[in-house]
Amino acid sequence: MKKILTTLLLALSCLGVNAQPAVKPGSLYASLNGGVFAYSHSGTTSFGVPAFGVELGSWLMKPLAFQLAYEGALAPSTYQNGSGNNPLFSFVSAEFKWDFNATFFHVYNKTFQYPMPFYPMIGLGLLMRNPVTVDGNTHQTDNDFQAMLGLQLPVRISNKWSANLEYKCFFLPQGFDGSNGPNNMHMVTLGLMWRQGDDPFHRKTAFEARNTSEDWFTGFGVGALFNSFEFEGIGLDNAKTKLWNITGDMMFGRNWSDVWTIRFELSGFFARGRYNVDKEQAGRWYPFNMLHTDFMVNVAHLISFKRGERLSVLPYLGAGPVWTYKKPVFTVGADAGVMLRYYIDNMGDLFFDAKYMMVPPRVASGYGYGNGAGPSGSIFGTGFMTFTVGYICNFGHSTVRYRMPVNHCTD
Repeated sequence: MKKILTTLLLALSCLGVNAQPAVKPGSLYASLNGGVFAYSHSGTTSFGVPAFGVELGSWLMKPLAFQLAYEGALAPSTYQNGSGNNPLFSFVSAEFKWDFNATFFHVYNKTFQYPMPFYPMIGLGLLMRNPVTVDGNTHQTDNDFQAMLGLQLPVRISNKWSANLEYKCFFLPQGFDGSNGPNNMHMVTLGLMWRQGDDPFHRKTAFEARNTSEDWFTGFGVGALFNSFEFEGIGLDNAKTKLWNITGDMMFGRNWSDVWTIRFELSGFFARGRYNVDKEQAGRWYPFNMLHTDFMVNVAHLISFKRGERLSVLPYLGAGPVWTYKKPVFTVGADAGVMLRYYIDNMGDLFFDAKYMMVPPRVASGYGYGNGAGPSGSIFGTGFMTFTVGYICNFGHSTVRYRMPVNHCTD
């Protein structure tokens, strides 16, 4: 009888093991991909081969990976009009990959995982088009920044190898490669990935969110937004030419561990055009928004988790769509900043957030007068700088942002 009970307990424990995500936090992976592309520009789309890429990354925790990626495509330039040799388009990106199923469901460790795995991806980086010669005229190298949204579908071949079907859409600034409209480069590739190996026996630590319903939060803030045209001036002393407005933030996110936080935030609302381009429309305001996904690192907990530590310091990077309303423009921007988060009680925190949202000049111009860029014409100094203060409301259990000191007594 004891042997039968022991056998049943072992079988049940094996079933419990099989229901755990197979990804090991901290494990490395690398992949090589090849496929086709579609290059959309100036109202036309060109299809072709080859598109290729290489990725190197690490799983920061079970549902989230960070990777560096290079993609390339031999695509026809806008300048070619069907003639000449196709130049090389290169994309270098820093990307985050999210295991959706491991976040909300049990993942079974079989060759064909159940449920079928899929990994949404978001990235930001630089792009370059090599020189292109048309009818004896050479158009020099074009450099700019790009944002990426994508999806990866992996299929496990063995303990250390996977095959991947991958789709990536790169959002390119207007005007890149001589275009006169929104640009996108779509890539569909097949790849082979090497992984360090599965870890079916891993258990979540005390410093990871343990339940799907835990560690979520929402927040609201208000403050000031300053338009940046290479910081040539912010016009604080002149209401007609000022480059600042009241702004707000609305956020929703989750603390995945004591170190990693992911949030979605709607920022912006009101901005102003560059006042020294058109004196008659100096400093006119216009409405806009940016919806960005931010990946945040709690540096106060990076080395060790200290009980009773109320202040969290969270630098972050993110990207997302940005759009205007009165003169509709839709594109992608990037943001970076730091948030200070102060624990009040189990339900609430106060926060201060300083960030810079870098956007293409055609968004920052607001009304399209001038090219919207700063004095040098560079896109990298064009954007919005914001400073906001507000309140965060936590719902569900909050297990990873703060812990009472040992032997702490409350009245």
